[in-house]
Amino acid sequence: MLSENNRKAELSYAYLHAVAAAAGFACGPTHRHLDTSSVDAQVDVRERLDPNATLTDFSLQFQLKATSATLPLIDGRLSYALDVSQYDKLRSTAVSIPRIVVLMVLPGDSEDWLSVSAEELVARHCARWASLYGAPKTANTSTATVRFSVDRLLTPRALREIARRVAIGEDILHDS
Repeated sequence: MLSENNRKAELSYAYLHAVAAAAGFACGPTHRHLDTSSVDAQVDVRERLDPNATLTDFSLQFQLKATSATLPLIDGRLSYALDVSQYDKLRSTAVSIPRIVVLMVLPGDSEDWLSVSAEELVARHCARWASLYGAPKTANTSTATVRFSVDRLLTPRALREIARRVAIGEDILHDS
């Protein structure tokens, strides 16, 4: 049986997979060796997303997080603590594949996470995304606070826009 944390992790992966499929992209888990690079899943893009695209066959990498905790909301951003070692890997500019952090915030009661009927499959709440690419180094030694804009939902349209920006050679910078 899966622990509650593992159930949350599986739901965050299912969310990314559903969004990627709706966006027309393939999605899959990465090998456990990439987990040490703070990468849980990869989305593969195989199309020209923009007339100015220089990339038409590339991947995006994702670090997936899920919580049912009530997170502090400051200036329209949810605050989430990330291990400094993960933060440093995700803020690195020495990578060729963009890494995006996805945070799925679930209701406090696990019975409310998902509902299924003949008419719909509903996951309660949603996931937000952030890029830490180029984020400043933290002076903290254990955790770094990552802020997720409440308006930056991970939707099929948002995922296609992230991919389009990468395809034209634009960096998805921290706070961009």
